[in-house]
Amino acid sequence: MKMMNPETKQQLDRMCNPRGLAIFGGVSKPGSFANSILVSHVKYGFKGKLYPISPKGGDVGGHKIYKNLNEIDEPVDLASISVPAEAVPEILEACLEHGVAGAEIHTSGFGETGEEVGKELQKKITEISKKGLRLIGPNCFGIHSPKGGLTLLPGFDMQRDRGNVAMISQSGGIANDFGHEAITAGLKISKIISFGNGCDLEAAELLEYLGEDDDTEYIAAYLEGVRDGRQFLDTVKSVSGKKPVLIWKGGLTPLGARATLSHTGSLGGESKIWNGAITQAGALSVRGLDDIIDTLSVLSYVKSKGNRIAIAGGGGAIGVFSSDLAHEWGIEIPLFSPDTQQRLHEFFPTPGNSVANPLDTGTPMFPVEWLSEMIREILTREPIDIMVLIMLLHPLEVVAPSFMEAAGITTPPPRGHYLDSLLSSVSGIKKDTGKDIALVLENRAYRPEDIDIESLKRRLIRDYQDQGIPVFPSAERALRGIRNAHLLNPST
Repeated sequence: MKMMNPETKQQLDRMCNPRGLAIFGGVSKPGSFANSILVSHVKYGFKGKLYPISPKGGDVGGHKIYKNLNEIDEPVDLASISVPAEAVPEILEACLEHGVAGAEIHTSGFGETGEEVGKELQKKITEISKKGLRLIGPNCFGIHSPKGGLTLLPGFDMQRDRGNVAMISQSGGIANDFGHEAITAGLKISKIISFGNGCDLEAAELLEYLGEDDDTEYIAAYLEGVRDGRQFLDTVKSVSGKKPVLIWKGGLTPLGARATLSHTGSLGGESKIWNGAITQAGALSVRGLDDIIDTLSVLSYVKSKGNRIAIAGGGGAIGVFSSDLAHEWGIEIPLFSPDTQQRLHEFFPTPGNSVANPLDTGTPMFPVEWLSEMIREILTREPIDIMVLIMLLHPLEVVAPSFMEAAGITTPPPRGHYLDSLLSSVSGIKKDTGKDIALVLENRAYRPEDIDIESLKRRLIRDYQDQGIPVFPSAERALRGIRNAHLLNPST
């Protein structure tokens, strides 16, 4: 893989881990971008020094407001700029003079407008960047870096734990959504970079940087357009030879292309050509944030590179649907051996169940002890890479306790008892067998009186993730994640 210019890497390192962050704009005006950025970094716990800057001076929230950079004697590595577009070039020149490594320009009103004034302003700030100041944006939400205590707009509630998953995004909203979805999926972030129009730093250079970033193991991207297609594909090929790369490309239809042009001023492309080029470059072309999150979940949690799966629970129709998807996506669902099937049959007192793979227990309220033993039998006896458990939350944690109450059992188990017991068993089985286990936790009932089930679901997701078991909201998303991960990280 080609090496990034050391000076550029050093500048980006400084920008992602700044000793000082200068915030330009209406820092004392609640609700403004600049004030939101200041508040977000205070709440997030920025590790460096914050320098609100406004010509009016004064103070905000106990922080002195500086009138300009000349009043600051200590290092400033990153500038956050939220001023009217026409005022941006002057601030960038001041940053250059002060030795700032780079700036994130949140302001819109540049090339994405399609108007000559905006195009000229973008050309002007691009020329300034060539003097040595690296730019993120304009029209962006900035950088999120837990290592540096730095967050993007308005990500004060994003995770603080450092991880190995990174994303670059031309959309600030997608960058923000990814940061929050990652928390639910149990993914830990190294960096998220929302780069908007990408007048200076854009997809190719940011991918190259993440390819050399020791903190990053997996890379995702949301793109609306690239300036130099050949350079971009060469970079993707170089980086994907070292780390898995997922790319979601917006604007692959005429309507989507029209939307990207008005959003970031980017030109889209044709779907088949784009997907073919990305595949040839060794990356995976995905569609939507769910695709990204599910694939990264499998890559992060599942250690096996194989795609032979066993499916247990859920019911007959879900098993049939899962088998159809597996066939369509090239995932193997091998039949269990006759000996294993005979052993599994011993757990069923009545007919009407399937033990061939998928394993259909015939009822979602199958005794957890029996299900656990069957899982152990399968993972011990069969050449399975991943066990996919499909659990239906409503029957297990709402219907079953209600039936017990109706039957006169005065102290039915509390909600969550079944899945807590199952976790206790399967976490041990996972450790004993060295096999991977994934959980599908479906809930198709949304009555207002069952709102506490959503809280229970979120707690269960966290508990399973803490034991190294990824959790998916549907069998389709679990299987798609397995398929995608296998394409990125094949066994052969």
